[in-house]
Amino acid sequence: MNKKNITGIILAGGNSSRMGTDKGVMDLNGKKIIHYVIDALKPNVDDIIIIANNSNYKDFGYPVFSDEVKDCGPLGGIYTALLKSSNHKNIILSCDIPFITSKLIAQIISESAEYDVTVPIHDGKTEPLCAVYTKTCLPKFKELLERKVLKLTDAMAQVSTKQLQLSATTEIEDNFINLNTKEDFNKHIGK
Repeated sequence: MNKKNITGIILAGGNSSRMGTDKGVMDLNGKKIIHYVIDALKPNVDDIIIIANNSNYKDFGYPVFSDEVKDCGPLGGIYTALLKSSNHKNIILSCDIPFITSKLIAQIISESAEYDVTVPIHDGKTEPLCAVYTKTCLPKFKELLERKVLKLTDAMAQVSTKQLQLSATTEIEDNFINLNTKEDFNKHIGK
């Protein structure tokens, strides 16, 4: 296997407050939601780690790390992910995007170049939880966490960020479908 020098990281540490249950471990069409994300990552990365505060994620066979800095949302999860990763470059995905494809992940990685962050944008929407982050972000993200500046858009503004414009096609849009609520989930059963 060729070394890709990139770690795949799945953020599964959210409270799932809108869903009412842990999204990543829900069954969607006979498969756990996180398995869709794992399957899309595998061809593109050397290794996978999961950032979660729920020990059930250890059942998936990958290293699981809880947040180094508690209650800081996705920025805290990304900071932990970068600390724990064995590679400089990392593709970070949230656990609730089961329709992400290996093809799109490969495109984001291939266009990440020499930026600290490469974030896809489609139809005016920025996708910071489906983006490439490098370890170069660590000092700035640590500083932001210490100051309780937790918005990802604020964090990306503090590092060199490439905005990767994607076509606003249905195929691209489907990759980013988030299952945040029971209504979102029920809409996609059987797809």
